[in-house]
Amino acid sequence: MSLTRIRASLSRALRREHGATDPILVIAAIAVSLVLLVGGSFAVAGMIANGKDLNAKGDLDKVATAEAAWAGNPKVTTVQNSYVPYLSGSTATALAYNLAATGGFVSGTALEKADVGFTPTDGGRLAVVTDSGYSAWAAVSKSSTGAIFIRTSTSSKVGQLTGAAGNYTLPSGVTLPTGISLTGLNGALTTATGF
Repeated sequence: MSLTRIRASLSRALRREHGATDPILVIAAIAVSLVLLVGGSFAVAGMIANGKDLNAKGDLDKVATAEAAWAGNPKVTTVQNSYVPYLSGSTATALAYNLAATGGFVSGTALEKADVGFTPTDGGRLAVVTDSGYSAWAAVSKSSTGAIFIRTSTSSKVGQLTGAAGNYTLPSGVTLPTGISLTGLNGALTTATGF
């Protein structure tokens, strides 16, 4: 077959009706592609937000592990033999976030700067308050999404705080240990700022 015959055959095929593209089908394909692209973007954003919340909850699990190491036997540190208060992002080793029975605050050691500790997730905020005898703790973790979660030494249950700063309420199923009141916890979070 010569080149001219191939060209002629190709030219005839392109002029036929079934070789043409339907503009409605092209528009529909573009619309479907855009819907899938936008829907996928929202799904990815939702997964990212969920991941940030899971990181904040994971920080609460790390607090429980670190606090158990502080108070456990045999002792792994000679600095302190009980639970310790903590505030992420602090530049000081000694913090003033121990919730005293009087509602005041006394010094503690930062977990990330001490013998036993961890570094919390970037972009979040984490505070641990103890009772005046350092025998119980409540940890609050703020996700970079703005959600605020709580876990205490009385249970492994993690719940989300509701309400406004300075007036948070506990989620159902999460109880504060003896020696830490909701009023005291709200006061500590207000003093800590960022919650």
